[in-house]
Amino acid sequence: MSRRRILGALLLAGAVSFGLVACGDVQDSSSSAAAPASADPAAFPVTITHKFGTTTIDKAPSRVVVIGTSSDDLDAALALGVTPVAYFDKSGSAGVPSYLRGKLDPAKTKIVNAANGVNAEEVGALTPDLILATADYGLDQEYANLSKIAPTVGYATEWGAQTWQEHVQVTAKALGKTGEAQNVISTTQAAIDKVKADYPKAAGKTFTASVGNTAGKVFTLVSQQDFAVRTIQSLGLKLSRSVAGLGQNDSGSPTGSLSPEQYDKLAADLVVIAFTSPDLQQAFESNQLVAKVKSGDYLVLDMETISALRYPTVYDIPWVLEKLRPGLAKL
Repeated sequence: MSRRRILGALLLAGAVSFGLVACGDVQDSSSSAAAPASADPAAFPVTITHKFGTTTIDKAPSRVVVIGTSSDDLDAALALGVTPVAYFDKSGSAGVPSYLRGKLDPAKTKIVNAANGVNAEEVGALTPDLILATADYGLDQEYANLSKIAPTVGYATEWGAQTWQEHVQVTAKALGKTGEAQNVISTTQAAIDKVKADYPKAAGKTFTASVGNTAGKVFTLVSQQDFAVRTIQSLGLKLSRSVAGLGQNDSGSPTGSLSPEQYDKLAADLVVIAFTSPDLQQAFESNQLVAKVKSGDYLVLDMETISALRYPTVYDIPWVLEKLRPGLAKL
């Protein structure tokens, strides 16, 4: 399911933002790595086909710029041992995401707030020899100018359609590190498998995942193909039938909108929800129907965590799983 269709709901209140305050810094085994191997010279030249045509990279890039609405390409590059010279962050965040603390050094990678768009001249001033932009919403309007600066790799079919594994694979191909891609993928998958094994009682239990970012309304995930839903289901849980497919229309939106008289539909064994303000949380919890919702395991996350859940990457997945552990432990 494409993440493009999320914009009409969760992006309205900055649900993609990685710059919100997080609840501490969680380290995982993937944060410690040996000295990275150099790119394989035999891997070049390499040609990558994407929505905007083909991009040929003649030699191992030394100055990589990443542009993204989410950090998929950035995380993949870092996990593969490559430090980009800059990251143009369209999520509206300020600074290093919590899940990249200890992995991304802002002294080495310039972080540019690109919430209002990417300035091609600013990109050009960095003299990149590769631009990774497979997670760049708006690339359709920027590709022509960016590709004049350096070889630019765009998304395969449409923004948000690639899995975290596919982001690793295409990034590895562009960087001449295809031999290391599977190890990166396996490390993240191992983190998922470990959490699933730690909470066997979660198997078959129901869940809902939602965001309260608008007065008198809650957006909840309703699609089995949504990346957040797939991540939670990979732990053995299943999306509650009360919301599955709810409110979906011809656009295929992965979110359904619930009004206050429908809040009881969120009830499940595990209820995951985030709010953009304390007032919205208080208004939600004061609804008498929410008593039923809170009768199960009611886990309130911060917006950075729910955003990372929506946009899984090799580094934010282990971080998010740690945030889910308190809820899983009560199942």
